[in-house]
Formats: sequence, structure tokens, C-alpha cells
Amino acid sequence: MFKEAVPILGVSSSEAAEVFYCGKLGFRRMYAWRPHPDKLDPCYMGVVRDAAHVVISSFPGDGPPGARTVQIYVEAAAAVYAEYGQAGIAVGELWDQSWGNIEFSFEDPDGNSLCIAQDKNG
Repeated sequence: MFKEAVPILGVSSSEAAEVFYCGKLGFRRMYAWRPHPDKLDPCYMGVVRDAAHVVISSFPGDGPPGARTVQIYVEAAAAVYAEYGQAGIAVGELWDQSWGNIEFSFEDPDGNSLCIAQDKNG
């Protein structure tokens, strides 16, 4: 039985990614595993905000930076849009999509694409 799917986003710097995801997007670090405690990278880090869990990894085997897209569903896309705009994130336009979503997209510092979406029907 399926339980949860967690995207893994490749990043070039775990430190810069943590500043962006935790400092600007409002996630918090759940864990960070580094095989060499004296080095920041490579790192496998889990971040969470409410029920949204994302892994950011600077391990080469987890994919190159900027190669992933993740869609995160929220209850109020317009509120998150305003929050991220105030945080200085270059968010795209807020779209009322014909398939029933309200959504906007932006990129993290490594070029991974994030789409924040709200299901208008649920």
C-alpha cells in the first residue's frame, strides 16, 4: 500500500539550499546527513512545512541541480503567493487554471522548479 511520495531535489550547496527553503520558503530542517561531519557537502537533508516534505541533496547520484520539478498543494495559494513575494522570491504570475487549480511557479537557487497549487474544488 502506498503511503507517501517525497521528491528529491538536487542542489549544489546544502547550506544555500537550507537558507532558501528554511529561511525564505518557511520550511524547517528535519534532518541532515553528511558522511563527513567536517564538510557541508555532500548532504542529504529533509525539510518540511506542515505536511509537505521535500528532500534536498547535494549527492551526485540524486540528480544534477536544477533537473527537477515539484508541485506542492496548499490550502490558499494566494496567501502563499503574497508571502513569497514579500520574502523577495521571484514568483511568476498567479494563474487560475482551466483544470481547476490556482497556481504559481518559481525556481530555487539551483534552477529546480517549484509549483505551488491549490485545488479549487477541494
